Amino acid sequence: MTARGRRNITIKDVARYAGVSTATVSRVLNGSSPVKDELVERVQHAVTTLGYHPNAAARTLKTRKANAIGILVPDISNPYFMQIIKGIEDVMALDFSLLMASSDEDSNKEKKLLNVLSEDRIDCLVLATAGGNDEVIRTIDEKGIPVVLIDRLPESLANVMDSVVEDNFWSAYELAQSMINLGIKSLGIIHGPMSASTAYQRASGCMAAIRQHAPRLAVREYFGDFTLESGERAVEHFLQEDAPEAIIALNNLMAVGAISKLIKHGFVIGKDIVAGSYGAIENYLLFGSSLRYVEQEPRTLGKLTGRVVQRRLEDRHAEVVSHVVKQQLGITVK
Repeated sequence: MTARGRRNITIKDVARYAGVSTATVSRVLNGSSPVKDELVERVQHAVTTLGYHPNAAARTLKTRKANAIGILVPDISNPYFMQIIKGIEDVMALDFSLLMASSDEDSNKEKKLLNVLSEDRIDCLVLATAGGNDEVIRTIDEKGIPVVLIDRLPESLANVMDSVVEDNFWSAYELAQSMINLGIKSLGIIHGPMSASTAYQRASGCMAAIRQHAPRLAVREYFGDFTLESGERAVEHFLQEDAPEAIIALNNLMAVGAISKLIKHGFVIGKDIVAGSYGAIENYLLFGSSLRYVEQEPRTLGKLTGRVVQRRLEDRHAEVVSHVVKQQLGITVK
């Protein structure tokens, strides 16, 4: 194999040709830690044969810190992600600048932003992915910009790079079970986009609870997009027929939209209809009402993420860590 006719040779190509890991190639190229002579020769031969030229931005990262962390989330205006970012800032703001952007749950927009951020001078990328860009994310990590995944963990990236996520399956399971225990006969579930690992895991948790505890429960589903507007649309959809006895919205913004729309239709939450939310919402919406919810702690999640980023920057070759944070159930009582 020669470099003739080949473009954009990556460190992954070099590793495959040499029969070693990308980490070994990185250590040989950067001289960051000892490598056996035999492996050094194989890597150097692969580099020469393939005509590999390390990315300029990646080389800069090896020689000079940018003192900047890139943060890419689906919706920077969502209070949940704002609190995660605030937690990261609590840990890192004195030493690093934070460069933030929103993908708007759009995989194509996320891909463009990933390319922009990876070519900019950042020391690490913190990412809550909209989904569909696993290979792009891998490439960024292999180029020398470590990626820390937050909130969402695509299956193909599990145990490949650092992650800090919630226990979405069991939290949603327990939320659904708590509502089933009230003796409801019908349930409407408002899902997020299934391309997001959080939405899929929460949906799986809800349905597992139903299969185990209420297999005859009448279930109606609406697939939204994690926005307030999709919560409103879901309620309008459910009210085209008899209203279900209970509704679960599987993120906070969809819950706000659903509850606001129910109130406009004259429902008293907790009396006329039981409501559940994955994530707490502002109390003003619940005056004279009650809500069952998963108690998230995004700022704590952000602080943990900040410490994971610090660890990764201190040792680029440290073992991958995966933190799964368990959430508690809560209830506002009227």
